[in-house]
Amino acid sequence: MHSNTTSRTDGDGRTLRVRPTESAPSGAPVRHFDELPEPAQQLVADYDGRASVAVTPETAALFADEPVVVFSEYLQFELV
Repeated sequence: MHSNTTSRTDGDGRTLRVRPTESAPSGAPVRHFDELPEPAQQLVADYDGRASVAVTPETAALFADEPVVVFSEYLQFELV
């Protein structure tokens, strides 16, 4: 487990829902992978198709605006 993720049993973490999308929804912020801070890049690079991932509060803050990230595909991130 990377330092930007946390186990589901950690009470102070957040969950990011990640889903591939064909395009960015209207009004959604769009970030290209290389524009992300290093911890966010690591999380995106490690994305393995899971629907959600538990993250530290610091990592959750990097995705607070719930962006669509352009990587090898469009990935939409939502805090839940």
